[in-house]
Amino acid sequence: MTVAPSRAAITAPIIAPSITPGTYIRLRREHAGLTIENVAMMIESFPQVTVQRRIEGLTMIEADVEAISPSTAIVLHEVIGVDLRVLAYWMAIAEGAKPSPVGILGAANPAISS
Repeated sequence: MTVAPSRAAITAPIIAPSITPGTYIRLRREHAGLTIENVAMMIESFPQVTVQRRIEGLTMIEADVEAISPSTAIVLHEVIGVDLRVLAYWMAIAEGAKPSPVGILGAANPAISS
């Protein structure tokens, strides 16, 4: 039996995720059952770099030491299913903007805000 969300749940404002971008990416990767090494081997880079350098870059992103680029966000969306809207929100904040989560994330969506 499927239960439809309440009207309040549908219209409630989205609260920005309370975790860091790196933690979100790590959790998505772990949810996919992949190691950093697995992900590094699944992605290509331009210009080409070694798998070891990709592992180092992913490790730094997950540790929030290195910011995620738009092109890396797209690749991680394709490989491990990161939500580009969530990453867009964090990227905007990193650039000094004060975006509204609703403006970037759209209408309330339990899959995004949970």
